[in-house]
Amino acid sequence: MTDDSNNHKSNITVPHGGTITSAVDAVRAAVVQESTGLDPVKPLKIGRPKLPTGTAKGRVVHVRFTSEEIERVAASAKASNKTISEWIRSTLNAAIEHAE
Repeated sequence: MTDDSNNHKSNITVPHGGTITSAVDAVRAAVVQESTGLDPVKPLKIGRPKLPTGTAKGRVVHVRFTSEEIERVAASAKASNKTISEWIRSTLNAAIEHAE
């Protein structure tokens, strides 16, 4: 691209990932890249960031509850100022320790 007023050349590199199909798309991508510093073709990651190594829980266990059971669990968790998962985990750990 050439700026006629100052006769200076300015190059813009636009990464191509197959989604830019017209000159208008290329200009839009260049503006996005220049103004944000982001790659307009590479999608942004969605969701929470990964937890540091060793801090994530190891496994998910799916359990089915009746509507009455989940209401009781939710009420107990709320009364304890815990999430449902935290309440289930702490109650289960207490039952295991009591049984040992």
